[in-house]
Amino acid sequence: MKPELKKRALVVFLLCVGLFAAGAILSTEEFMNKLPVHERFRCALCHSTSQPDISNKGLNPFGTDFQSNGAKWDQTLANLDSDGDGYKNGLEIGDEDGDGTPSVTRERSNPGDPLGTPSSLDEHTWGVIKKLFEE
Repeated sequence: MKPELKKRALVVFLLCVGLFAAGAILSTEEFMNKLPVHERFRCALCHSTSQPDISNKGLNPFGTDFQSNGAKWDQTLANLDSDGDGYKNGLEIGDEDGDGTPSVTRERSNPGDPLGTPSSLDEHTWGVIKKLFEE
């Protein structure tokens, strides 16, 4: 193969890889934006790793349920306990009725991680407790 042809083939290959990677990143953002809250766990809400890539993009139980539900957040998904930890996805995400309007600004816990369970303390209660010990 001629050197000029090798260079062109390499450029085309690199462009294809770059576009594929960009598409994967954008699709992840698109899916996260369908959830009412995704600030704290981001990719790890649905994936088995916090930084999924082409070689490691497996879904956790919540990600599998989200995908099976047509990649939409609703009452059906909110009422499931995807990770089997005893807490419904809606409670863990912070939108218990699944209407898309969260009651919190950050997830209480990860609905795809059975070891992560919601704290019984919300942000306001924690602030009150901290003030008790400031003096």
